[in-house]
Amino acid sequence: MGWSELRAVPNDYDEEIHAVDTQLIELLNHRKALAKGRRCFPPKEVMKEFEEKFGLKPPYLNWLFHSINGGFHRPRSEGPGELQGILQIMKTTVQEGYQYRITHAMQHEHGSIVHIEIKQLENVDDFTDFRPLLQLDVTSQDGEYSVGRNGSRGGGGISSMSFLVEPRLPEQLDTVNFALIPFEEPMEFRRRETFLDQEVRFE
Repeated sequence: MGWSELRAVPNDYDEEIHAVDTQLIELLNHRKALAKGRRCFPPKEVMKEFEEKFGLKPPYLNWLFHSINGGFHRPRSEGPGELQGILQIMKTTVQEGYQYRITHAMQHEHGSIVHIEIKQLENVDDFTDFRPLLQLDVTSQDGEYSVGRNGSRGGGGISSMSFLVEPRLPEQLDTVNFALIPFEEPMEFRRRETFLDQEVRFE
């Protein structure tokens, strides 16, 4: 078979899994009817109970319940729009040897791209490369925000993350609260990597 030919994706879906999926959909519809459009999220003590009872880690549980509640991000077909300015935020906290800082937001027409830096503070010879399993949570008494991961990079004890927040953040953040919560999608989309390994000369 040549590379240009299509192959069927292996699929082990069977009657037993079909029965489980049917129950899941029925339960999700029942929960949706009970919630009546409200954002019903388990409190910390209940999340701890689920963690211990089912052996699930907080990042996965947070992903699960945010997905059930409609997810962090409702994509816009037109994107965030044109860049209109920069909003300085500069909120910093230190926890267990790491400094977390929300530096600024790029203010676009329809949304804000919020930038976060994480820095390892321990005075060690070799800094650890770490992968933050975190999601930005934005709350306000003035309305709801949807949040989606926009990008991340890091190495050598420093990591940076950015999130698209919609609608756009107000210029005055008195009523807006930010938090980073454990979060990991179990089937996170992996982008194809392109390696740039050729010599580049600037004339």
